[in-house]
Amino acid sequence: MADTDTYKGPIKSVNNTAPGIEPVQKGYKITKSDLYSDNTGRSSETGQMLRYIIRSGVVSIELQYEGTEAEISSIEALYSSNTLSVQFRDNGEYVTKSFYPSDRAKDVESLKNQGRVRFAVSLVEI
Repeated sequence: MADTDTYKGPIKSVNNTAPGIEPVQKGYKITKSDLYSDNTGRSSETGQMLRYIIRSGVVSIELQYEGTEAEISSIEALYSSNTLSVQFRDNGEYVTKSFYPSDRAKDVESLKNQGRVRFAVSLVEI
């Protein structure tokens, strides 16, 4: 990986470890969501939405990697902890937040003849 002072990739570190390979093109997506109270819903009298936000801007990151079996094994291990401190690029700056890994998927068959493996992971902010 490049010098961390000049590095411009999407994921700079996971638990203070550089991933070693970049996500594939279009393999990096950030979603920001709001968490609502159980009391959120429509008024039965007016039909208007009554939103009670508990927390705003909760980040989810979708990542897809492609590499050799050894590279993907390393990436899989990197994202295997219950809690991850991830330094990622958002709006041109690096931000560090805590996540848990949600869904993880590995596609071995589609690239088998090329000696490559695909791995996808979803991260959800804690």
